[in-house]
Amino acid sequence: MDAWKQAWWLTRNEFKKDKLQWLWSAIFMIYTGSMSGVLLIGQQESNLVNPVVDAFFLIMLPFQGFLFSRRSFRYIQEDSYTQMLAYYRRLPIPNETVMWSRLQQSLIAFAYNGFFFYGSLYAVRLHTENFTWDQYLAFALSCTGYGLLITGLYIYGEFLFSGKKYLLLSFLFLPMTIVISLVIRMSGNYGFWYVIHYSKAWGLLSPMMWIAMVAGLAVLWGFSRLTLRKLAVRDLN
Repeated sequence: MDAWKQAWWLTRNEFKKDKLQWLWSAIFMIYTGSMSGVLLIGQQESNLVNPVVDAFFLIMLPFQGFLFSRRSFRYIQEDSYTQMLAYYRRLPIPNETVMWSRLQQSLIAFAYNGFFFYGSLYAVRLHTENFTWDQYLAFALSCTGYGLLITGLYIYGEFLFSGKKYLLLSFLFLPMTIVISLVIRMSGNYGFWYVIHYSKAWGLLSPMMWIAMVAGLAVLWGFSRLTLRKLAVRDLN
């Protein structure tokens, strides 16, 4: 069995273990997309909300790369990601196969979660922007590119850190997004609306969309290769 087929077997096995993860993920994405729409409505009414909106999207968009399984909820108490890697190493399953599977899961999660997130966001707020289908797809892909970029960092933490250190990494990401959103606001721009503007102006030819997707995939791949090299020498006991 080649690495890709074995990775797909792992992916299917992970998805079958906890079927409720599909439900929890859909509910969370509908909630997040709806709240995003509410924040955008509030942005029009008060300038004080503007930095919060960009920070909210910067934090939430990468979550589209996850399905909310029991393992993802228990990674602090049980160090579940480390246990998973140790189990696969004992089978033995090559690290490359495990990484391929993780990337497959992320891409499927982005497609699945994106359907609910962007659907609810459109229903609550962005339907008033009169998007055509290609413009809205360009907008979604632009956001997805950023999400893929950050997912590489999250995978690095999952595979190389204990649950508590991974939590710390996640917390360190929060102030960074707040600083970025404040810088964007101080420059006189609103990052999220900038993405909307480019998507509506260019559609699927949007340079922002292509830059975001290429950069996202490149960083995701780069972090995956770096993670594999360090995983080979990580002690999982």
